[in-house]
Amino acid sequence: MHEIITDFDRPDSALIGKVAKQHVGVAGFEAGPRQVMHPDIKPLDPTWRICGPAFTVRPEFWDDRLMGELAPKYVKPGDVLVVDAGGHTEIAAWGMSMTIASALAGAAGIVIDGSCMNSALLARERPQVPLFVRGVSATAKGSEQPGSLNVPVICGGVIVNPGDIILADSDGVVVLKPAMAEKIVAAAEAHDNRSRTANSKKVPYYEQKQSEEKLRKFPDVEWS
Repeated sequence: MHEIITDFDRPDSALIGKVAKQHVGVAGFEAGPRQVMHPDIKPLDPTWRICGPAFTVRPEFWDDRLMGELAPKYVKPGDVLVVDAGGHTEIAAWGMSMTIASALAGAAGIVIDGSCMNSALLARERPQVPLFVRGVSATAKGSEQPGSLNVPVICGGVIVNPGDIILADSDGVVVLKPAMAEKIVAAAEAHDNRSRTANSKKVPYYEQKQSEEKLRKFPDVEWS
């Protein structure tokens, strides 16, 4: 049975903001392994980082693209598209046109348990939306079969419901249930505070300038 659900309850923006500040590895540790997607799902660009409510996409057959083409019409700014492509990587379930449409809709990111096409172009041209994928492929099928939007899906071995909070960077992809997010944020912040030294930077790692990172790693080198 196919369901096209165009809207759903999204977590409060303040909660999203709190989650967005967390270290992905610490959040994943606190949430537990069942809330962390398979480590094969990685960003095309290792500097990409995303956080936002899940907008789920489930093709009836994993290599169909119709649902991926339809989804951006209903995405709201800040959403993260989560595509259940069954973990298959030999044929792409996503491509350039879907990515551009998602970027224009204001999506915060895309997570695909499968492959995308045009990965080199998407990484280099930066259409302002990060992609996390299990693989890449130079081929796709032209079939377009009905599927579902905003129903429970399985992505990277994790059950994802519409509105779950997706937090991801090069460490991996964590799925947080909104009802537990506040507790996980508090635990992650406590963990982070315990691990700080007297000389630790107060700026999150993903906001530090490259020059600061160089100085931290190589204090005896003079950088021009």
